[in-house]
Amino acid sequence: MRLMELRSLNSAALERVLEEECARWRAMLHWDFTPSAELVSRYVGMQALDGFALLDGDETVGYTYWVAEEHKGLVGDLYVRDAWRSPVNENLLLGAALEQLRRSPWIQRVEAQLLQLGLRGQQVAAAGMRPRIYPRHFMLAQAKQPAGRRPVQLDPELRLEYWGSRWLDQSCELIAEVYRGHVDSEINDQYHTPAGARRFLQNIVHYPGCGHFSPASSLVALDAAGRARGLVLSTMVSQQCGHIAQICISPELQGRGIGYELLRRGMESLRAEGAQEVSLTVTAANRHAIRLYERFGYQVVYQFEALVWERLWQ
Repeated sequence: MRLMELRSLNSAALERVLEEECARWRAMLHWDFTPSAELVSRYVGMQALDGFALLDGDETVGYTYWVAEEHKGLVGDLYVRDAWRSPVNENLLLGAALEQLRRSPWIQRVEAQLLQLGLRGQQVAAAGMRPRIYPRHFMLAQAKQPAGRRPVQLDPELRLEYWGSRWLDQSCELIAEVYRGHVDSEINDQYHTPAGARRFLQNIVHYPGCGHFSPASSLVALDAAGRARGLVLSTMVSQQCGHIAQICISPELQGRGIGYELLRRGMESLRAEGAQEVSLTVTAANRHAIRLYERFGYQVVYQFEALVWERLWQ
């Protein structure tokens, strides 16, 4: 087994790895990973992606890549083919990524949410560096409306509109407000500031990592002054499956049915687009959100872990 930098390979070297990864996403999570795989292949072909491939002889059996932004490194993906998947091989790839990021002194933090990673808990010991671990759930529900899931009457001073770019600035401020001190801001530091939230929202809207953005299934809740006080952003991750990429409510309005109605309308619109199922991810410690999702029939179908390393070189 040996490692090679992705920049020294051509896109054909990853073909079988990406084919297997797409099949695994489809089978486990009902998610079409093809757009993301095509993006990886394109950047590898351009020799423009930082990462490593794991080779057994001349056969590529796994890969990982990362991106760096300001003070943070983000491990975008890590996958090892079934026949070679083991804690040793996954830690080999993950450790190589961390060691490379350590060489950039301005990188003070590394985040990873790797849904296809087999490592769990204390097994994650890449290069001897243990992360903070946050268990997360991948939940799935039928898109059709079950009996009892009825509309709620919102406060008269609130109205719902389709989300658009004109709400981007207010949505960024809302996200920074909602997640202040929240466990999810420990997982993703983009939640700390409106500027970070802007990068997070632009990734949802413009890139395929969370599926294809659905404007018709994305809504904003506005108060009487026209301020964004609630938000749901939805995507289509396959022809049959939608995804709730973001839902948040201003703290002073939580518990008044706004989150319920945003989720209900988002799911109904996804169903109208052809979705038979709708998925979402949630941090296991967020019991309040999980109770709401369970009311809509969401069930945990897969569990994974968000990983955070900080100040690796001290």
